[in-house]
Amino acid sequence: MTPMLGKKPKRRGRGRPTKAQPQGDVALLDAAQSAFARYGFEGATLRGVAAAAGVDPALVAHYFGSKKALWEAVVDRMAKRLLPRIAELEELKRQTNIPIRIRLGNGLWQIVSAVCEEPEFGMFLSRAGAEKNERLNLIVKKLLRPHHDAFRPILLEAMQRKVVGNQPVEILYFMLVQAIAMTVSYRHILLQFGAGFDDIAKLKTGVMHCIYATFLERHDARMAAKDPVRRFAAMPGGQRESALKRATSR
Repeated sequence: MTPMLGKKPKRRGRGRPTKAQPQGDVALLDAAQSAFARYGFEGATLRGVAAAAGVDPALVAHYFGSKKALWEAVVDRMAKRLLPRIAELEELKRQTNIPIRIRLGNGLWQIVSAVCEEPEFGMFLSRAGAEKNERLNLIVKKLLRPHHDAFRPILLEAMQRKVVGNQPVEILYFMLVQAIAMTVSYRHILLQFGAGFDDIAKLKTGVMHCIYATFLERHDARMAAKDPVRRFAAMPGGQRESALKRATSR
């Protein structure tokens, strides 16, 4: 049999993506976010980003034009993803009929959730913060400032209601954000001390447990000291049994 001869496929030129690459911009953003987080703006290369995304380097120019524009697109995407979290904080701020302790817990959960959705944010922020230039200013403007402004009133109300101790609210906010973001971003270091920390879902639960134990369980203990019923409920099982025996033997 004589083999069928077909037309030799045309080699795709540089520039616009083919129909088989409709998500080239998304792949580039994912790869760029990781590269900027790991190497910083100066250390990341467009060729390296394209290679990590599995696309032609020419697509960077096609979609974004320059490394600066690519970096800004990464920040814009982060800001867009953060909007629902900020909206939730704004809603918590208005729900004054709900105890502040509960709203604070929900607000802290929003921070943990937002960071776990962007696991490399801690490294990304650390790199930009070390550069101290217009890129850091853009991160503050589009990411940190809107989130800070939404969460700050909740922290202040929690202080006024004695749910947390009185302290500089700005320092508290940034300690929380930095501690959570760095813990998630550098989870590979946690692996040196125990297994399972590379699982984002488990890490998210663990981080929230630590926050709850640090900020909210202490409040429960203070309230229990003023309320015999709560004090009894807050006792460990053995102490509850002893207290019950003493009460019934009188």
